[in-house]
Amino acid sequence: MLPAFSTLALPSRYLHLPDVRIHYRVVGEGPTVALLHGLGSSGSDWFPVTSYLAPHYRLLLIDLRGHGHSSLPRTGYSVAAMARDVQAVLAAEGIESAALIGLSLGGCVALQTAVTAPDLVAGLVLVNTFAKLRHSGMFGGRLVRLRRALGDADGLARLVAASLFTDPEVQALVFERLRRNDVGAIRRTMLAVARFDVRSQLGKVTAPTLVLAGDRDRTVPRLCLSDLMAGLPAARLQVIADAGHALPYDQPDDFVAAVCSFLAQLWPQDAFAPTDSR
Repeated sequence: MLPAFSTLALPSRYLHLPDVRIHYRVVGEGPTVALLHGLGSSGSDWFPVTSYLAPHYRLLLIDLRGHGHSSLPRTGYSVAAMARDVQAVLAAEGIESAALIGLSLGGCVALQTAVTAPDLVAGLVLVNTFAKLRHSGMFGGRLVRLRRALGDADGLARLVAASLFTDPEVQALVFERLRRNDVGAIRRTMLAVARFDVRSQLGKVTAPTLVLAGDRDRTVPRLCLSDLMAGLPAARLQVIADAGHALPYDQPDDFVAAVCSFLAQLWPQDAFAPTDSR
């Protein structure tokens, strides 16, 4: 059963940058936490966990360029450009430091931000993400199927929804969300992800970091997780049982508990015992 709380009810805010208009929503009070979504998703899709974090933190739900209500950029797509967009939103809101929580693509954007603007990042939660996407075997086969589906918005949406989620209700919701995406934007974002590689720069990341991995993630290979942990020796790894790539949806209770425990270490006065998020 999906939670009744809807992030779509939150007021929209827009930041007009030279080549793109970024849409985001703000909810909650306290230290700032930016939530960065995955490929084909949007800030609103953090609904399984938002209502449990908002009473304790000020959440920024940002639509990355080409996603959600953000516009298609005029000058192109790259993870670095997405990181600059996030920095611009933080600056527009007068935020000098924030924790960044990123899922998959959003984790790449969070990493890039921590590399290029370390003073802005109070902490990192990297969820089923990578410093460089490397693949082989079954992962290579899945990428081939994705490429074949790129010309068909419905086919791509169906493939991604089915590969990430097992709950039919969530699959249907995600399918409807994904099928409204611009196929060209998704294709260009996938190319940006394929080019992304900050393995040699991970030593620049100074923020406390929690790496969350689903034990059933079929999208990000384990060798990517090894790369990440090797480059971030001070990071803490937590593997969540019975969770796939979309970990916050599969196991929201465990996700909230892990995140809140980590954030309480950054801001001890805000420690709390999370309630059941189902």
